[in-house]
This record gives sequence, C-alpha cells and structure tokens, in this order.
Amino acid sequence: MNLTIEEIALLEYVYDQAHRDIHRNVDVPANAAGSVEAMHGVARRLVDVGVFRLASIADDLNITQLGLDVVDDLRRQRSDRPVRAAELRLALIQWLYGHYLDSTTPQIAEDFLASGRSYFAGQPFSAAEIVQAVVYLSEKGLVEGRSIDQSVHLIQPRLTAKGVDCAESGKPVSEFLNPPQAPSGPTFHVKIDRSQNVTVGTQSNFTQNNTSGIDPAVLVQLVHFAAVARQSLPSSGLDEQQQIVAEQLSQELEEEAASDAPNRGRLRRLGDRLVEALAPSAETALGGMVTALGQQAIAAITD
Repeated sequence: MNLTIEEIALLEYVYDQAHRDIHRNVDVPANAAGSVEAMHGVARRLVDVGVFRLASIADDLNITQLGLDVVDDLRRQRSDRPVRAAELRLALIQWLYGHYLDSTTPQIAEDFLASGRSYFAGQPFSAAEIVQAVVYLSEKGLVEGRSIDQSVHLIQPRLTAKGVDCAESGKPVSEFLNPPQAPSGPTFHVKIDRSQNVTVGTQSNFTQNNTSGIDPAVLVQLVHFAAVARQSLPSSGLDEQQQIVAEQLSQELEEEAASDAPNRGRLRRLGDRLVEALAPSAETALGGMVTALGQQAIAAITD
C-alpha cells in the first residue's frame, strides 16, 4: 500500500488516539496550515483504501483492523535499523545521482532532508543518520566532498565514478560493494529486450542449521526466490516506490528463511506479499518467470 507522508501522519494520529480500539470515534484534526477541510480530503482517501471507516455523518473516523496492521508494520519497519540504514544509503546515492545527471552539486549533505527521498516508512531520517550514512559512503569511495571543522556534514557532496556505477547498477549499496557469489548449481541467463541480464538457477551454497522442522530444500527455494526477485527489480518495469517495497520484502523473506528458527507462517506471509508486490510485472517474460518461482516456493512451504 503506497501512502503519502500526509496520509501516514493522519493514519498514525488516529491509531494513537484510538488506542487500538476499532470502535472508538476520532475527530479529524487540522493540518499544519490549520485546515480541517484539507485533512477531511486526506481522510476520505484513507477510507477508500480501507484503513479508516466513517463513524458518523460528522466525519468522525474509526480505524479498521487493516489500519492497525499498516501502522504496526510501518513501526516495525522503522525499528529495523539495518534495513533503515541500507535504505538511507541507497536514497543518498540516488539523490546525488540526480544531481550528477543535472550537473549540479548540493551545498551540503544536510540538503538531503529537503528532498523527496528523506523519508523511510513515513518517518524522516534524522540529521545524525544522514551524517553516519555519508561517512560510510565516503569511506567506501562512493561519495566525496569537503569537510570543515564547523560542520559535521560533508560540504558539496558528489558521487565518485564508483558511486555513479553503484547508482546505475540498480543494486542496494551493500550488494554493489559485496556482490553475491555466483550460484554453483545449474544456471540460466535470461536476456529480456531493453533490460539487464538476470541469472536464474539453483543455489547449492546455502547452508543453515535450524530447529523449525522445515525442509532445508524449501528454505533454499525461498532464499533463491528472494534473491532473484531483488536482482530482477531494475528490469521489472515497476515504479520506484514499488521497487522499494519489493526489495524490502525480498530482504525480509531471505533473512527469515536464513534465520536459525524460521517461522512457517511468516515465511508464507512474506512470500505472498512479495508475489503480490511483483504482480504488476507478471505479464512480462521476466516478471512471469520470477513470479512463477515465488509461487512454487510458497506452495512448497505450504505443503
């Protein structure tokens, strides 16, 4: 579900006011400019997507169970610090790549806060997080700029040639810096017109000790599906926000399948959500192939 920052803010406000009671009526608040009417418009859009229900003709709101689940998921995502850091690094690379294409240079790395990429799960990144991410990217040779004693932020940050390669690879920063080993099983290289090569094959270099009772071969299928889904995103035809959602789901699925005690129910839910996220690309040859891999893996975990 793709929600705007304003929609997320209202959803979380009603969530907090309702205290998880789906029958509690909550008044629509005014927005930052003091307009209640503008927020009614936001509320009506959220009613249409099913996270709110109109409680009365006065436009009081009830949050639905779907709304509770969406906020719970957003807050869980925000608390996942490795994923949050990875998303910020990628967002910074993409922001600076836009400047690279426009032949411009931001005055200071803190300017990123004013960009449309400075939010994660509806919450802005902090200035401290940006400093930490820029330092990391600089140490890895992807970003350069000037440092002065009076500022913790990098002055006139820009991508290095390696940083441009990272942006154009379409890969998460960590994957660009640490490319995965090639699968050692049978491998097929698929070339789709106007797209990159995507490798699809079996992986025999995945090892795991777990006490979940799930067949390790099924976990291999799930990890493989997650990896192929992530690799295919630049050629999937999905828009940027859809790619971000699919990438995050693939990472969560891979992490759960590779954990010491994978949960069968969570694996099914993540697998279903990833297939759903990839659905808009399923009519293409590449998208259909990746979706089929997912459906097979989900069927295996369900058996």
